[in-house]
Amino acid sequence: MTEIYGVTGMPMAGKTTVAEALEDEGFAVLDMGDVVRTEMEKRGKDVSDTGEFVSGLREENGMDAIARLSTPYLEEIIGEKKKVVITGMRGWNEKERFEDETGEEIEVIAVWASREERKRRREQRQRDEDIEGDGFHERDLREIQQGVGKLMALSDHIIKNDTVTLREFEEKVKDLARS
Repeated sequence: MTEIYGVTGMPMAGKTTVAEALEDEGFAVLDMGDVVRTEMEKRGKDVSDTGEFVSGLREENGMDAIARLSTPYLEEIIGEKKKVVITGMRGWNEKERFEDETGEEIEVIAVWASREERKRRREQRQRDEDIEGDGFHERDLREIQQGVGKLMALSDHIIKNDTVTLREFEEKVKDLARS
């Protein structure tokens, strides 16, 4: 049986940091955002605005559209590793799609950080999609509409990430994986 964690949270909450901490514990990482950017490049789309692309795919193919795109990558990883972390899950439909396609159970880790802390991180990160994409509030609303809140509410674990040091946060994640 494969051990799979799905990581969700609002933008800049710390999803990538969770994945990196789990990678240190031997987990392979599937970043759904990387899958989206790869697909956009294949289609000749500008990768600076993933939000519009993702929303379009979900409108056209359902709320699990990104999970469908990501499933072949996940299956390839499962064939090689028995510990996997999926970052960037946005909704319950994606969790169900992954579980249906792989026959594996996914434990969801929700990462929470305050709005103020996430805004500060966005200013520091300066990723193209942060600068050229939707405004902070509009992006938050889009994430909520796509199901992040429900997935966080139904998660198996929640980790608060705004009052601890990076090292303390990483240790929380590693402790979770070891339990």
